[in-house]
Order: sequence, then structure tokens, then C-alpha cells
Amino acid sequence: MSYQLRARLFGMEPHAMFVDLLHSVPRFNITLHRVSNTFNPNSDSYIESLGILASIPAAVLIVSLIGLLLYLLTRCCDRKPRRGKSNTCQKCTLLIVTILCGCAIGVGLYGNDDLHNGVLQVFGSGRQVEALVKSVRNQTDTLKHNLKSRVVMSELEDIFDKPTSNQTALTIVLYTVRQVKDNTTLAINALEAVSYFIRSSHSEVTIKNFLDTAEFYESIRWPVTLGFLAVLLLLCTILIIGVARSSRCALIFFSVFGLLGVTLCWLLSSIYLAGAIALGDFCVKPNEYICSQQKVPDIHYTNCGTVGTNPFILRLNESRDNVDRAKDALQIVSRISMDMYPRVDVGSKISHIQTELDNSKRQLMVLSTMLDPRTVQQHYNTATKGLCETSLYGLVFMLVASLLTAFFLTILVCVDSHAWIYLAKKRPYGDKSETTPLFPSGSSMSPTAPILSGTSTINRTLLHHQQQNQLSGINSASGTMSRNGTAGLRGLEYSGDSPPPDYNVVVHGNRTSSGHHTLGRLPSQQSSYLSGPNNGKYATLSKQCKTLESNDFY
Repeated sequence: MSYQLRARLFGMEPHAMFVDLLHSVPRFNITLHRVSNTFNPNSDSYIESLGILASIPAAVLIVSLIGLLLYLLTRCCDRKPRRGKSNTCQKCTLLIVTILCGCAIGVGLYGNDDLHNGVLQVFGSGRQVEALVKSVRNQTDTLKHNLKSRVVMSELEDIFDKPTSNQTALTIVLYTVRQVKDNTTLAINALEAVSYFIRSSHSEVTIKNFLDTAEFYESIRWPVTLGFLAVLLLLCTILIIGVARSSRCALIFFSVFGLLGVTLCWLLSSIYLAGAIALGDFCVKPNEYICSQQKVPDIHYTNCGTVGTNPFILRLNESRDNVDRAKDALQIVSRISMDMYPRVDVGSKISHIQTELDNSKRQLMVLSTMLDPRTVQQHYNTATKGLCETSLYGLVFMLVASLLTAFFLTILVCVDSHAWIYLAKKRPYGDKSETTPLFPSGSSMSPTAPILSGTSTINRTLLHHQQQNQLSGINSASGTMSRNGTAGLRGLEYSGDSPPPDYNVVVHGNRTSSGHHTLGRLPSQQSSYLSGPNNGKYATLSKQCKTLESNDFY
């Protein structure tokens, strides 16, 4: 809206402002000398100046990559321990810049659609001109064939070879018949010239060839650009999810592919900048450049020149004049021959030839109307409007969107790399119990420490007694029961190859006496020997046992 307002204030159309702005960009060659900004793709100096302008975004890309590399090197080489701190500021920055980057990508999608619509408009007008040229070619060939095959004067000459009394009239008739033949031949030759102008050689480019090539490249460019922008939106979505969930995997994924996106965006900016400037130069004087291309005869002959200099119109008017002269001469032959040969059916033959000449004249008038410069110019104006307005708008929007997207992605990659490096890695659930040592350093507890009810574990005492028995190699011992019910360890019979003793045996010494029953056995059942690896009792310690609380036994 601002461009339209400025255009009204300065009395200019919006597309004219874009054209003037792009056309006014200074051009320099490799030696920093000014180069003409006239559109001329065949000039090496002009192409060189566009290449220098396109290298500006590429240079920014190189500087960005070097800065990002130096930053990552400083982060990787930084081994100083740092306190864990909040990443709220970084997350907010990532979210805000990601939203701005998404908006820039949306502008790119809009510009890509505008560019595609403008190019389709050019293709539509070009196809209409192609159909016009093809129709002119077909009708010209048909007209030539009719004049050659149907306007035949040989039958009249055979009739006029018969003797007659009026030799003067016969001489006039024969001369007039020769004029009809000559004028018909001249009309056919003029049509041959029209066919020659339309028919292109192998070194020339027709409208059909040009449109086919352009449509092929556009059919590739439009979906590829659309897919690339969609992938960038997907990357922004992944980044937002990674920030919301504090996912290192998502942030690292964006860092890798975001760097690739930054590279492609800066390279596309170079292409769009050169293309926009070249299109701006072309749109300053589009008709002048088109008419200077002699290798495109279809465009040159249908669009260039005025009515008095257009070769199509000149040859068609020449053919029509010759047909008119042939008709006038044929009327003279008709009037004289009726009196000379009243008994011969000369009138029907002359009438047939007259009808063919009338039809040829009507077809020539239709061809002249089809090739009217005003009709052809309307198609070219539509194509020029689609190229220099809609397509130019789209290309400028894509240029701005590509530059902004590259800039925002560069910021996102830097902040994202800083965020995931200092983001704490989550420990999987359950690792703490598996990796915690039995006796952590700095702990005041020892294997011989007394067991506190509800707080300490029984595995420590059991493991300590098992290790003492294995090292001492005691094969047998006798023990007595203490008054408070605890077992003396000296009277325990235990071998290193057998399973560990029961909890009641180790702690309470309660093998056969009362006080605490072992795992549900009655006191009367304690004196009998039961077979099995644990003497009929359940194992209370194994390599895979978990820490047991004293509350588990009471």
C-alpha cells in the first residue's frame, strides 16, 4: 500500500518505481569501471556487472559462515566449568526470531506465486501469438494452393484459339487473359514471401521453441522453490518444538539443517538480485530489445515496424492488389468473349474463375485483419504487463524474503548452537539406582555400623558376613544363643561354595529356637533336614537383589 501511495504522490505506477529503482543500480566491471545499464545479455561486460552484483550476497554468506565457525570453535574449546543457569532469554529470542523468519518465508511464498502467475500470463499471450502465426501460415498455404489449382486460364486460351472474324477483339482478349495469369502469379509470389517470413530456419528461434523451453524450466522452478520454502517452515516448526520441550536432539537437528538453509538462502539471494536487476533493465524499453532480435522472425515481423513497414502487411496488400487486377481483367474478358463466341459456354468458365478470385480476396482481407498491428500489439502488451508487473513484483518479493530469511536463519543458528551446548542432558530414568555405589565416598556408614530400624539396609550386613566367611575359610563353628535373641557369628557353619545363610541365622541366630520364624516355617519343622540348595529355605541375597528396608521383614 505504501508503494501505491508513493506512486500516486509522484505520479508513477508502482511497477515503474520498481523498474526505475532497479535500473538505477550502478554497474561496475571487474576493473571497477562503470558499465552501461542497457539490457544486453549478449554483452560480456553487462553479464560481468550482473555477476559482480550477485557476488554481494555470496560474500555475506562467506562472512557469516566464518563468524559461525569461529563461534563454534570458541564454544568447543571452552572447558571451564560453568554454573547451570536459566535459558529463558535464549528461548524467547529463538521464538521471536523464528516467528519473524516464518513471516519472511510467507512473503517468499507470496512472491513465488506472483512470479509464477506473471510467467503464466506471458506464456498465455505467447501461445496466442503462436496460434496466430500458425493460422496465418496454414491459410497462406491454402490460398496459394487454390490460386494455383483453381484459377486456371488454359481452358479459356483453348477456346480463344478458335478462329473468329474480329481479330482485333481476339488480340485484346488474349492480352487480357495473359494479364489475369500474370497478376495471379504475382499474387502467389507475394504469398510465397509471406510463407518465407513465417517459416524459420534451423539457426532461428521460433515462438514455440522459446515457450517450450521457458515452460520446461518454469515447471521445475516453481515446485522446487515451493518445496524449499515448505522445508524451511518445517525447520522453524521443529525449532519451536525443540525450544518448548528443551530437546537437545531437535535443537541439534535445526543447527545442522539450518546451516544448510542459510547457505541456500544466500545463494538464492544472489540469483534473485541479478535476475531482478536484469528484468528491471529489460522493462525500461522492452519493445526495443525485442525488435532488435533478428533471430526470432515470428516476434520481429509480427510486433516490429508500422503498418507501412511490416513485411507481412506489405506482402498481403501486394497479393490483394494483384488479385484485384486479375478480377478487373477477367471482367473485360467476360464482356468481349460473350460477343465473340455466343455459342460457346464461356460465361460459366469465367464465372468459376471469378468466384475463386473473390474467395482469395476475402481470405487475404482476413489475413490482413489477423496481422493487424493493433491486434498483435494487444497480445504483446498483455505479455509485457505480466512480465514487468506481476513477475517483477514477485521477483522483488522473493529477493527481499530470501535476504530476510537468510539473515534470520543466521541468527537462529547462532543462538540455537549456544542454547543446545549449555542445555543440560537429561539422565534416563532408573540410572541412579543402578550406578550408585554401595559405599559412596564421604559416607559415615560402614559395614560394621549398627542397623537402625527403618533407615539402614540389611544387604550391607549380609554382604559383610559373607565376605568374612569366604576370606577366613572357616568350615564349622558352634554358637550359642544370646539372651536378647541375636545370633553369634562364630557358631555359623557356612561354606563359600554354598548359598548365603538366612537372615534369621545371621542376624538373630534363630535356626531352631523361637523368637522369629523363618519365612513362615513352624518351630516344629526346624529340626528336620530338607533337601535343596538352601536347605529348604528361600535365598535372601543374590547378585540382582535390590535394597531392602527393615520394614519389609516386619
